[in-house]
Amino acid sequence: MAVALTVTMAVSLIFLLLLPLAQATVSSAVIPANPKTIKFMAKDVRAFIKESAKYYMEQNAQQGGSGALVFDLSVGTSPQTLPVVMDITSELVWAQCVPCPTCTRLTAPGTPTFLPNNSDSVDRVHCASKTCGRMIPGDHGCDHDSDLCRYAEDFYGAANTSGFLITDTFSFGTTPVPDVVFGCSLDVMEPDLAGASGFAGFSRGALSLVSQLDISSFTYFIAPLDDPAGESFVSWSWGADDDLDIAGAQMSREGSTPLQAATENQNPDLYYVKLTGVMVDGQLLTSIPAGTFNVQADGSGGVFLSTTLPVTYLEVAGYRAIRRELVSRFRSEGMAPVNVASDLGHLCFLTEDFTSAKVPRLALVFDGDAAMELKVENYFLAVTGGQTCLTILPSRFGSVLGVLLQAGRNMTYDIQGGQLRFQTTTAMVVAGAPAPPERVSLMIMATLLVLLLGPRSLF
Repeated sequence: MAVALTVTMAVSLIFLLLLPLAQATVSSAVIPANPKTIKFMAKDVRAFIKESAKYYMEQNAQQGGSGALVFDLSVGTSPQTLPVVMDITSELVWAQCVPCPTCTRLTAPGTPTFLPNNSDSVDRVHCASKTCGRMIPGDHGCDHDSDLCRYAEDFYGAANTSGFLITDTFSFGTTPVPDVVFGCSLDVMEPDLAGASGFAGFSRGALSLVSQLDISSFTYFIAPLDDPAGESFVSWSWGADDDLDIAGAQMSREGSTPLQAATENQNPDLYYVKLTGVMVDGQLLTSIPAGTFNVQADGSGGVFLSTTLPVTYLEVAGYRAIRRELVSRFRSEGMAPVNVASDLGHLCFLTEDFTSAKVPRLALVFDGDAAMELKVENYFLAVTGGQTCLTILPSRFGSVLGVLLQAGRNMTYDIQGGQLRFQTTTAMVVAGAPAPPERVSLMIMATLLVLLLGPRSLF
């Protein structure tokens, strides 16, 4: 059985990321004013994204940008609908939980809230459980085995949440999944979740939705900013591969590259790929030193993907080579950057000049000679102040591919096959074709939140 569900488009006042989810045996179903090079270790991605988000929000960006995918989860018996942010870099599934007058809760009135007492299938996770002791590292506030297992998590934008673990039944279409581990958040230190109640972790972690549902593959599509009629979606399959019928979609050729296993010093929950180079107008950029994007022995370097970080960060040597090449080609057309010569942290042009320019086309080259050909909208964004800026920024010790860069293509994570597949699509229409009863695919049309952070420029 295939399930299709549409949700409405929302506008966000925030720039989101982070946290985990739950279990089943069902088969198949931004930029700083004075930008500096960001330093981060892939194994400490939360701290990196927290810093990056802080810079972004301090700039109060007005221009819309791809922010986050939000979809509805059906939790409890009788089911309660909870909109959550899809996050492939975090593990826990959590939502704002129970009215709590004594809690510190900065979310807006009316934020969807899970009510455990209204569910006949809810159960608490206690300190003596293996789930508490092994799956959620940290201080759980456990003085006695009978105490509730508590958690405290940072999430995107220098915010944090805390609460206790529970289990409950999640329903996907007509398929109930019992005993899913779920975070019941009491304190939520973020004033605007853009209508979402919490996060759904899609990482490789033990409590993620991927792990608990034994998801064999999942796909998301982020509608490009220049396609207001486009519909973003999230879909996944349990067990053996079971591709949903996406009718009316015009597909380009597909690329695929192996998902890399984390090394000893990397975060084991992230989705890593091996970036081998960058092409400009079909030619490999040879000025990028060999091995620039490789993982180092200490866990630094490497490349992973995010569904909540709008911009892309590339290792500084690669970024500088790309920037030099773009500046050179634009100058050959008589266009100069608006940045001062010493400002190498970002690249902007006057929009009135940019719109009539021949923009060099970039492509990322991955292991297996898979090229992800990018549209201009994937790496340049018009911002306030009459400027259009590069949305690829420099970092040290690692790279992350953000949402803007991924927009406009199906991104499929084949967990069983160990592959990342990417394919550009247009005219997306979802058709929920019937499937054999032992194989159930899930298609959820998701909301692509737009960043709307204030009156000043992104850059």
